[in-house]
Amino acid sequence: MKRTIFLFCCSLTATEIDSFTLRDPYMEESLGELDQIVQTYFDEALSKANQANTCDSRAFEKAFQGATTGVFWDRIETDIDQSETLDRRTLTRQNSVYRDVNILEGTVLHMARLGFLLKIGDFYIGSDKFGHFFDTGYEYYKKSSLDDAMAYGEMTERTYYGLMTTSVYSYGDLAANLDGYFFWNRLTQGKNAYVTCQNNTWTQQNRFTFTEYINAAWDEGLNCNYYRNDHVTNSVRGRIAALGLSCPVAPGRCPEMITRYGTLSEHVVSRGCF
Repeated sequence: MKRTIFLFCCSLTATEIDSFTLRDPYMEESLGELDQIVQTYFDEALSKANQANTCDSRAFEKAFQGATTGVFWDRIETDIDQSETLDRRTLTRQNSVYRDVNILEGTVLHMARLGFLLKIGDFYIGSDKFGHFFDTGYEYYKKSSLDDAMAYGEMTERTYYGLMTTSVYSYGDLAANLDGYFFWNRLTQGKNAYVTCQNNTWTQQNRFTFTEYINAAWDEGLNCNYYRNDHVTNSVRGRIAALGLSCPVAPGRCPEMITRYGTLSEHVVSRGCF
């Protein structure tokens, strides 16, 4: 869950994702359109950064961050919402695995609609993960150290982006945050940087694709959440079981998640995988 409703603040939207009820193997692949959406952000950022007439990396970072930021939702979440061609699925809380979570346990679940589920390769990814990737990944990138960044992310899941507002602590959110951090570090830096600058002109040298980042850890049906209390845990698990499923839906995915993140995996991979 990325955005949360604050009654006395400016952030208006919040979503959780039901990664079970609409888990349909016949969903159409979303990767190509999502990659193309991100390419439009690169195109806009290149145009904006080149107006600054400088090779200072902060100029492109600022331009790209501006291209991906929305008003209430992160821009990519809005683009997913408004797409006329993406096969994305959603449902009401009352029809979801969260239907038995009461308003005191999950206030935001009762105030905001659930997000979309999309199929990317073998994985079912919530639309909120893309906001985590760009927005919270950028917040990680701006922290003084990765340790500080990950501590910040875990704090948000324990509090206003997770347990306090929806009763859900999402390891998938934390994995998307971390991969976003890796993305921002690569944006203008290193031999595989997405963009480079010469003579005060920015050009794109590597095309972006989510295949380099999306993995089993982003899929909450594989990288299981934990919940605020026994009632929420038992009710959600019961609704998942009624679908003929359990979490993880494919336990064999745990080793690849742990291998991918190495020593960081304990922060972004569900406890049930260890």
